[in-house]
Amino acid sequence: MKKITTIFLGMALGSALYADNYSIGDKFIGIEGGYATVQGAVYTDFTDPFSYDPLFEGSDVTYGLRFGAQNDEYRSTLLFDYYDNADEDQTLQMGLVTVDYYVLSQDAAAVKIKPYIGINLGYLRYESTLVDEQGFAYGGQAGIAASVSSKIDIDLAYRYSLAYNTHTMDHFGAFMFGLNYLY
Repeated sequence: MKKITTIFLGMALGSALYADNYSIGDKFIGIEGGYATVQGAVYTDFTDPFSYDPLFEGSDVTYGLRFGAQNDEYRSTLLFDYYDNADEDQTLQMGLVTVDYYVLSQDAAAVKIKPYIGINLGYLRYESTLVDEQGFAYGGQAGIAASVSSKIDIDLAYRYSLAYNTHTMDHFGAFMFGLNYLY
């Protein structure tokens, strides 16, 4: 029952914030990519049950899609990220709702620079050989968004998310670069 309540609360919060920004601000669609570190359980040799490492930390490239809305103070985003590290036998799919607060806004020539901090809440699925688990994720992010034109924003950020109530997944941290098209 706790999980269902948490899902509905997160969806309601994300929908309310998204709807508010959607009606008064710029909408955007974008892509993101970066370098991520995932700490989760793996079997280093799946034929040997004693090769289980519950705290294995792998690193590789991650990428995703983003949809959202923003105004001068806030940004709310729906993210879908994918991480696949075949060499270290880790796969992670995440869907997150993020809310970012622009700490300040400064014009530097033709570029509008906006540092931000934010929170994220979502759902993840972690897979490795003989490991397949799903659960909630929560965390935060900080970064800098820059408007390079009236229709294009770029984003450089660090996102950190913890897995909640899972046995095989601990955390996900990533340096991300994003490109948004505003419409």
